[in-house]
Amino acid sequence: MSKSVLVIDTPETCIDCIFCQEYRTKSREYAYCYVTNGDSENDMKLIDCIYGYRQSKPDWCPLKPPPEEDHENHYPNKWIDGYANGWNDCLKEIVE
Repeated sequence: MSKSVLVIDTPETCIDCIFCQEYRTKSREYAYCYVTNGDSENDMKLIDCIYGYRQSKPDWCPLKPPPEEDHENHYPNKWIDGYANGWNDCLKEIVE
């Protein structure tokens, strides 16, 4: 199966995330993540953070920042050192 990339602003907490769905009962508030499955393919994963989903994100959060730009010369000859430029151009193309 081929892969895809979805570029969004990374939220600081689950409550700020577009993939977080809150539910309330009379005794409790809780939230589920739509990006990850729970134990089966039809489930969403319950968000259970140390400080609560309104204050933090779980360690298993699937949203990851893109890799950093590369500013290192990989070859002694700058004329043939296009690796960093190619890497950075590729990153810019994806995130902009």
